Amino acid sequence: MSISAVCFIALMTAVLSLTVRRHNSEIALVITVVGCIVIFISVLLNISSLFESAKSIFQSASVNSNYIAILLKAVGLCFMCEFAVDCCIDAGQRALANNVSIAGKALVLVTALPLYKDVLESVLSLTGGGV
Repeated sequence: MSISAVCFIALMTAVLSLTVRRHNSEIALVITVVGCIVIFISVLLNISSLFESAKSIFQSASVNSNYIAILLKAVGLCFMCEFAVDCCIDAGQRALANNVSIAGKALVLVTALPLYKDVLESVLSLTGGGV
């Protein structure tokens, strides 16, 4: 999906949501969330070429494939959490949005722990220390 299609869907969703909000704010929220989900899914469906390009770049640079998996998981977690946070803020639930944000940060940290371990082992092997 092109950026113009994404912008069109976003603008139409916003106009429809604002029009309906005068009469029923709950349905307006649902319209907004559905519009966001449509955009999110359409972008995910077209992002496979990005993954293939990144994979070939990392393979040519002799980077461990586990690092690529960690990177993609972390980026995916960030996108999902940002989407959930924005939906919570739109619904007027700032406290819930903050909790989702904290949970996302913690999950990215947990996802990246194997990478931190490998970096620490590399540093310790260069300095003559051991793990």
